[in-house]
Amino acid sequence: MKPTTRRSTIALLVSSLLLTIGRGATLPFMTIYLTRQYAMKVDTIGYAMSIALVIGVIFSLGFGILADKFDKKRYMLIAIAFFICGFVAIPLVNSVTLVVFFFSLINCSYSVFSTVLKAYFSDTLAASTKARVFSLNYSFLNIGWTIGPPIGTLLVMQSINLPFWLAALCAAFPLWFIQRYVERVTLGEMTEKPVAWSPSVLLHDRALQWFTLSGLLASFVGGSFASCLSQYVLTIGDSTFAEKVVAVILPVNAAVVVSLQYAIGRKLTANNLRPLMTFGTVCYVIGLAGFMMSGNNLIFWGLAAAVFTIGEIIYAPGEYMLIDNIAPPGMKASYFSAQALGWLGAALNPLLTGQILTHFPPMTLFPIMMVAIVLAWMLIFRGIKASRWSPELNAV
Repeated sequence: MKPTTRRSTIALLVSSLLLTIGRGATLPFMTIYLTRQYAMKVDTIGYAMSIALVIGVIFSLGFGILADKFDKKRYMLIAIAFFICGFVAIPLVNSVTLVVFFFSLINCSYSVFSTVLKAYFSDTLAASTKARVFSLNYSFLNIGWTIGPPIGTLLVMQSINLPFWLAALCAAFPLWFIQRYVERVTLGEMTEKPVAWSPSVLLHDRALQWFTLSGLLASFVGGSFASCLSQYVLTIGDSTFAEKVVAVILPVNAAVVVSLQYAIGRKLTANNLRPLMTFGTVCYVIGLAGFMMSGNNLIFWGLAAAVFTIGEIIYAPGEYMLIDNIAPPGMKASYFSAQALGWLGAALNPLLTGQILTHFPPMTLFPIMMVAIVLAWMLIFRGIKASRWSPELNAV
């Protein structure tokens, strides 16, 4: 890796970490904020949060696709600027509608930054280093989500507005890092010759469609598993036991991700994606079975969470690698934006989990998730067979 590329990569990874710390310090407390400031009911808050998340994902698709037409460095700077504006504005306004609008803006900006970040890595890094950097980025995201909420908890005890100011401050540093240390992507910097930009390609790429559907199902299973499990435990037990379960599974999840993500993720290549994604699916299924049989045993909950998390740390960089292998040069951001639609599965998880727990025996939740992750795995294989941009992937 060239010194300039290494410097740009480090600056972007640190920026990703700081933005995630800010988001982690605020997102868990949005419910508390809306309750205290606007006396909103829980069900109304749920609708408001879901609307903001969905709007953020949908609008980020369009902005992400446009990123291939503009300088990616400048695009990331603009996304961070809007990210800061959203956090600064929320404590200053006095309207639920405006809060939802600015929260949507924050989610859209963060999603656009994440998409363009992956596209930048795809454009500038050699194939041998992409999986390693994708895994590092995912590790940094998890570190951010581990650090952010405790900091937010301490700040909320002082003032309900302090987490928002912290998020804006954390995002100010990436503005300087990216402006100072990240190189612009030029034709000479790109590892492959770009094709003509044509968004219509997205509609006709069957591999992308299969991978996006797979991501939708996989994010339903793994994207919101902590909140999903807390809903399940509240159904079969009480809030006290639910707090104990969450207090076990979240540290286990964070510890496994931080310790193993880089070691496992760096091994992913086009040649071994199939067996490793299969192994990840098996880990998901075993983890779900473990949750189903854990009952009141917190040790079993922790062991099941560890196995489940191994599936997560394989799928996260694996899905990025699948998209990177099929995206034509010059359209990486467009493809990663389309893949981001898969995160609607995580956004819809609390709603669907609530419906399942309400209308079916609670234990039904886990077989449904097992079926979902197996279907996600099958769709990955369909996508690999339909791949047309990556003969290496298709030949495996």
